[in-house]
Amino acid sequence: MNLVEEILEKAKSYPERTAFEEKDKAYSYQELYCAVNELSKLITDRLVSKTLTDQETQLKEPLLIFGKNSFLTLAAMLATNLLGHPYIPVDAHTPFERTAMIYTAANPLLTISSVELEAEFTALFHDTLVVEDLDWQSFTGKNVLPPLDYSHAVSGEESAYLIYTSGTTGIPKGVEVSHNNLKSFTQWMNTAFLTLDKNRILSQALYSFDLSIFSIYPSLTTGGTLVSISRDETINFKHLFERLNSTVINTWVSTPSFLDICLLEPSFKEATHPELKQFIFCGEELTVKTAHKLLTAFPSASIFNTYGPTEATGAVTSIKITPQLLKKYERLPIGYAKPGVEIKIIDNEIIIVGNSVAKGYYKNLEKTNISFFNIAGQPAYHTGDAGYLDENGLLHYQGRIDFQVKFNGYRIELQDIESNLQKSDSVEKAVVLPKTNDQHKVTALVAFIQTNQKFVDKASERAFTKQVKASLSQSIMDYMMPTKFVYLTDFPLTQNGKVDRKALAEKV
Repeated sequence: MNLVEEILEKAKSYPERTAFEEKDKAYSYQELYCAVNELSKLITDRLVSKTLTDQETQLKEPLLIFGKNSFLTLAAMLATNLLGHPYIPVDAHTPFERTAMIYTAANPLLTISSVELEAEFTALFHDTLVVEDLDWQSFTGKNVLPPLDYSHAVSGEESAYLIYTSGTTGIPKGVEVSHNNLKSFTQWMNTAFLTLDKNRILSQALYSFDLSIFSIYPSLTTGGTLVSISRDETINFKHLFERLNSTVINTWVSTPSFLDICLLEPSFKEATHPELKQFIFCGEELTVKTAHKLLTAFPSASIFNTYGPTEATGAVTSIKITPQLLKKYERLPIGYAKPGVEIKIIDNEIIIVGNSVAKGYYKNLEKTNISFFNIAGQPAYHTGDAGYLDENGLLHYQGRIDFQVKFNGYRIELQDIESNLQKSDSVEKAVVLPKTNDQHKVTALVAFIQTNQKFVDKASERAFTKQVKASLSQSIMDYMMPTKFVYLTDFPLTQNGKVDRKALAEKV
């Protein structure tokens, strides 16, 4: 059974169960089924009206889904797969210039928008179906659901979605993930972590960020509830905790940076949220410091660290973080490989092999051939991450290979310095960036530090810097010592909830 059918057939088993919940409204599985049905008819009518020279080829062309993390956006994604097309999720808050680059690179057959479009986006999209006022409730509440045709639904090695990630040239690359990739990931998520009845899963990551698949597919294939936190709630601390404190969440999915924000709120603890049973992290490194704070706040919860790039369908390794593990490692391991995946270390680089490796970069053979290859007939991917496997097959992350710099003749791993900085009780978070001259030579290392210290003047700041350097000198070589320290009250985050290194680089 393909994933779309698996999800929508839940409406027959649990018609009244909540599939999607936002701040002011909840939607049942029956309503999701009906919305997908109505959308699929609207999309079909629009595509039939187009002049298609090769209908078999056009059937598999992607559709761009433009909107916020809303019920209709979710329904549009599922309707697109039901009709045999991969979807390209683009968040409505995405800057126009980036949206234009994605649109040009993908050249989608049709754009479906779940929000009213501003003039510049209307001009950009050649053919748009706006569905914000969709009347999908005609069958809601009836005993008989309208039949759905699953015969054309995305399946096997057909593409399920394309997610565009940043490219080194500034032009986004579309990672093409197959239905089999996604199904393998979903089955793993549904078995490798806590199995909770009527699981209510946090859905905070933008649909245009692959962390969203950690919530969407495991929830909907098991009859769970997606607890959707809007971007407006995410960026407003007051609104965020009003929402979190007024709803029930069983499974938390986010980046560690988003969790760090939540841990600043005293009410974010087990006594206030006893239903929160597990936390799953991906997208960036989970530090010992953050994990320790979380275990202190939620001592009974299960905490999982996972690892995987967009090109390997969400995540490919996982490990449960325990107090014993925190005592054993100064830098947390990133887990054991999921079934169907083998991790290899070649020239210090983490190589992912197996059924999670995506098909490549959409319509970009040059970039695909650089990053994707085969090992013994199995698809493989160059992650660009440094790491090693210990004697038990446990994977350890050692930073990005492209975060290595040459400074004063020494090759330095920036994330190694960051990891050691964060051992200090006074350092909440640290990012180290290189400063370069017009010949691209590194002339300095700048450490950005988020600290709980309050500086009354420059003298107190200098004294603290001296203290940090003295502590750091115990764990790194002298040539690795940052040449400048910049203190921030908080770090800028990207729309995906990761530390925004580009924004920090502008301060170097």
